[in-house]
Amino acid sequence: MTKTRYRYNLILTILLLAGFIFTSWFSLVIAKQSLFNGIENDALPLTSHLIHTDLQKQLQAPIIISAQMANNTFLHAWLMTAQDNKQLLFEYLRQMRREFGAVTSFLVTSEDQTYYRYDGETSQLDSLNARDNWYRETIDNSNPYTLNVDFDPRDDHQAVVFVNHKIQHNGVLVGITGVGVKLDHLKRLIDKYQHTYNRKVYFIDHKGRLLFYNDATFTDATLADKFGSHSAKLLNKNHYKLRLEQNETTTFINSRYLAQFGWYLVVEQTLTQDKSFSDTLYINLFMGIVITAVILLSAQLTFNHYQKRLEKMATYDKLTDTHNRQAFEPLLQKALHKARTQFTPLTMLILDVDHFKKVNDEHGHLVGDKVLAEVAQTCKRIVTTKGLTCRWGGEEFVILLPKATLNTGHELAQQIHEALRSSNCEVNVTASIGIAQYHIDESEDGLLKRADAALYRAKSTGRNRTVLAEAA
Repeated sequence: MTKTRYRYNLILTILLLAGFIFTSWFSLVIAKQSLFNGIENDALPLTSHLIHTDLQKQLQAPIIISAQMANNTFLHAWLMTAQDNKQLLFEYLRQMRREFGAVTSFLVTSEDQTYYRYDGETSQLDSLNARDNWYRETIDNSNPYTLNVDFDPRDDHQAVVFVNHKIQHNGVLVGITGVGVKLDHLKRLIDKYQHTYNRKVYFIDHKGRLLFYNDATFTDATLADKFGSHSAKLLNKNHYKLRLEQNETTTFINSRYLAQFGWYLVVEQTLTQDKSFSDTLYINLFMGIVITAVILLSAQLTFNHYQKRLEKMATYDKLTDTHNRQAFEPLLQKALHKARTQFTPLTMLILDVDHFKKVNDEHGHLVGDKVLAEVAQTCKRIVTTKGLTCRWGGEEFVILLPKATLNTGHELAQQIHEALRSSNCEVNVTASIGIAQYHIDESEDGLLKRADAALYRAKSTGRNRTVLAEAA
């Protein structure tokens, strides 16, 4: 896969560079019209793409944070209970704001439309107040989240991008949560592009407002004032280009709909008739090569970064940093195949945290999560490179020990019991363990059933013990 990706990247690089150089050379022959086509079809879309890439880097993080908050077990549990312990909620919101450097973090309950802020303040949303229209817009929007830019008096009238993410429980909307981040960096990014490329860059938000137009966060100019009869077409197309000629100036406009943000990115460039077309062409040629190289580099780095993250997300349990069940099953099948073909032993341990529901009920799910993480780290520390640790589901873990006998598995289980007894975790827990050794021609399900049956006997005979499985 890596070789194929590099091959396609090389082909794409050659095609982009060759196409741009050929287009620029041909533009020199046909002068003005070629320059116009280059701006409309190459330069402005490339600039738009580069800004879009940087914008994704700036706003993807708060979107991911809001999504994590919307799916957080604590928030779901708090919303589904009596909601009387508000201090825990405020502490959670403060933690989210502090960890991710946000301006604000918040939660709105659907039941009574109460707005909770990280600083402990609460208020009631008013459907008649224009300031709270964002709540209704988020609910009515089919997307799981919306972005809106606003000056919130609760945040010292700073221009803030709010990411409002729906919280769904069993298909029912129970609240909206999210964070707000400053626009300062985004504004500096836009200023840099405008200065570097001598192009005007601004946005149209989901309310049809012009953002960062003429160096203002908001502007009194409407879409009709700016684009006239083209306003409806611009809002109805994901990509739209427009050429406006007036007196001795020609204005090129390229808009791009950013679906993940719900905004339109607009890049605008103006040329005068007395400008040297050949000089502009050479400048655009150089700029296009640089932009192409930056885009390819950014795309490659971004792809590699997110590919690694996606691979880890797909194969590891986030809470315990162990293999998840989806990734573990093919590893188990591979280990069973080796054991059959090479006639080597293979042992499986299934571990269950004793009375884990009681831990959650008495200490809360956050402490329960810490307990699971501590148990997982204990298993990984003891197993080291001798085997694989997997979170099988809930409070159950599976440990696979290739080339290990039943005795080796029993010794390792005893080490786990001892380590849990001396653990520094805030809640002392024990574990029940079932152990089974693989037999030739035994199926995967057969091995799992024998280990699970041994675990059941360990739990039913007093817990905090290890039981060996019966022979196949």
